[in-house]
Amino acid sequence: MLSASVKAQDCKTNADLDATPGKYLTAAQYPWPAARAEYFINLKTAADKALDKKTLENVEKIEQQSHTGFNLTGGNWENTYSSNGYDCLAITKLGQYNFQAALHEFFCINGKKKRNDEYSTVLRIYVNQLLLTTLDYFLSRPFGSSFGSYDFGLQYVDWQNHKPADVNAKMIDLFNYIYCTNQQLLTAINTGDNFFQDVADKDIKPNNRNNFITRYWFIKKKDIPVLLPVSRKEYLESLLEYYNREKIYFTKLIAQLKADHDNSIKYYSKWEKDVADKIAIVQKTLSGQNEEWLSKQAIVNPSSDNEKRYNAHLDEQTNYNRFWKFYDKEAKSLPLYKYNPDYFQANPKGAAAPQIITVAFRYVTLPSSLRLFKNFTEHFDFESLRKIVN
Repeated sequence: MLSASVKAQDCKTNADLDATPGKYLTAAQYPWPAARAEYFINLKTAADKALDKKTLENVEKIEQQSHTGFNLTGGNWENTYSSNGYDCLAITKLGQYNFQAALHEFFCINGKKKRNDEYSTVLRIYVNQLLLTTLDYFLSRPFGSSFGSYDFGLQYVDWQNHKPADVNAKMIDLFNYIYCTNQQLLTAINTGDNFFQDVADKDIKPNNRNNFITRYWFIKKKDIPVLLPVSRKEYLESLLEYYNREKIYFTKLIAQLKADHDNSIKYYSKWEKDVADKIAIVQKTLSGQNEEWLSKQAIVNPSSDNEKRYNAHLDEQTNYNRFWKFYDKEAKSLPLYKYNPDYFQANPKGAAAPQIITVAFRYVTLPSSLRLFKNFTEHFDFESLRKIVN
């Protein structure tokens, strides 16, 4: 077992272990069989699971080559696989899965060396995934993904035939829009060149375990942008689609609340008027502006819109996503983007075929972490990874 060799060495402090040789463990060698058994569990077909496995094995080989001759010390570098299920990017449902390599550092306790179950330094390579929790501050969906606790599946394009188990079916356009507030990040995504780092160099604290820094690379098909701006016209038309779904939603919701004798029904007493007002405002804007104005990128500001709603004493529950105006460079404004349908196309190999790969290396400013990060940036073969997508 892994822990036997880890406990053998005597030590006095954690610093004593920084030069201690570590081990590389492949995903197949990961010491917990129950975890290995679930590597591909969230992909549904045998073909998708097989392609997932083949792709991640290729990714792992590329990563292994990057540390040929590298002297690993201070901990073990341990690999795992995982699968996330499916998501629709543009009009194409893609299987999403990940490779991870993490540094499990050695630490000293009661004079003995032990392996830390947790990790600060980690490389994650995401297949067919762009939106990451770690990027939410810069890149995310501003409008959520549902109508509420009684959404009745109405967020999905084909809501009448939607199966509750299919949580990754295509949603209406409003719920697919993405904001990006950092031009460097957007350029890195759309070109596949350079990288994006979530902490500026000037803000990095030396020799600090709690100052997490993540650098991102985006591996994509050549010459095709991944994200496109959403026009004002597209956004306004998506609001009309959303409002028409609200008509169905509130009708069903009121019936459910009545059946449940739920007192919260009082918050929806003016829903018909509120929805009609929202529709009228959008229709007036669409008909009253020229094509040049409507073709400009939609920049929204949910925070400012919510403040306007509050100041106008409008009921919150029936006035979500009310249109007030488009914004420019005001604080908390969000430029909207969408997945490029010309980029994400159905692949004959299936949903698990790699179409974009996001590489994220998180490190801290401690010697063992910095050594791994430096070796990765200097020796990782991004060209070989690019061949997996192209």
